[in-house]
Amino acid sequence: MVDISALASALASLKAAKDIGEAMIGLRDAAAFQAKLLEFQSKLIDANNAAFAAQDERVALLERVSALEKEIARLSAWEEDKERYELKEVGSGAFAYVLKANEATGTGEPIHWLCANCYQQGKKRLLQTHGRDMSFQYYQCQDCSGKIMIRHPPTPPPQTQMQRR
Repeated sequence: MVDISALASALASLKAAKDIGEAMIGLRDAAAFQAKLLEFQSKLIDANNAAFAAQDERVALLERVSALEKEIARLSAWEEDKERYELKEVGSGAFAYVLKANEATGTGEPIHWLCANCYQQGKKRLLQTHGRDMSFQYYQCQDCSGKIMIRHPPTPPPQTQMQRR
């Protein structure tokens, strides 16, 4: 929406220029004519500046609308994608968002785990294997560095679950 005051200012300047132009027609004195000509040019410049300001504001508003439309599209896509996951205990009291089995079957996508912290922030970040020792398997988020550890025998890792199908 263009600022009405910028348009009103442009119109007022143009009206003043018109009035000055009409006054110039009746002048015979060169000095008075020059003074009116300068005033006329000043009003035209004011009108031009107001028009440019309105155009700049219009461009800024169009850019903002475009950015908001992109954000709405991103959020809508995330809302749709996050329905494909469910929060599950993956072992030893550790929780992750896990791709639903019916989603993996339909797409051929392997079962995988998402970081619960990143998921709550609207980000889809995979938990990756980050090591193992005699008692635990470790997983880490590459974005927020969140870690979970699962006591052996853990819930089978995502790749093993997919291979069993």
